Amino acid sequence: MTSAKSSHPVGVTISGMRIWAGLGAVVCVSSLLASAGPAHAGAPSGVAGSELVVPPSRGPAVQVGPTLPPPLVPTEEVLPADSGTGRRIVYSNRQQRVWAVDESGAVVKTHQVSGRIGTPGVGTYRVWSRSETTCAVSNSAVCWRWMIRFAIGPNGGNVGFHEIPLKNGAPVQTESQLGQALSGGCVRQATADAEWMWEWAQVDTVVVVV
Repeated sequence: MTSAKSSHPVGVTISGMRIWAGLGAVVCVSSLLASAGPAHAGAPSGVAGSELVVPPSRGPAVQVGPTLPPPLVPTEEVLPADSGTGRRIVYSNRQQRVWAVDESGAVVKTHQVSGRIGTPGVGTYRVWSRSETTCAVSNSAVCWRWMIRFAIGPNGGNVGFHEIPLKNGAPVQTESQLGQALSGGCVRQATADAEWMWEWAQVDTVVVVV
């Protein structure tokens, strides 16, 4: 079908409905309104009778390009394979990163940490103790918050997730250094991440070290 522009409206009757097209608008006159009063204001010039001006409307949407795939998750943020099932924390000692995983297996959160290479060993653990604040047994000037204990280190010390410690009130490392193995054994986190983990990882939460 071809069409040509016209400066005059063109009328077609379909099922008792008079359709006027042209001048960027569509004008409809129903057979039920044939006995109504004078023409409505705004009707195209030369259209008589009871005419209802209907503004032009958009046609059906047409996809003009391919559907793009969802953005890729950076490789370093992908949950490691063979890292357990169910609700758990996954700690990659090699990558210095943790993942919080819900019951369905979906990653709820992931962030960088600073631990110690090889501590604790690969395996499955459970959170067994928590403290809002604590200090190092060997140095009471080194303290931290949001301690979540889940393992015992090779020297008999507790291993847990917590915020970056303060030594005499100053952080022992910066948050920008997270991702590097700078800890004596525990798993250091940015303060916001440590607070989040504190709320999420209650006693008996499974921790998988890979």
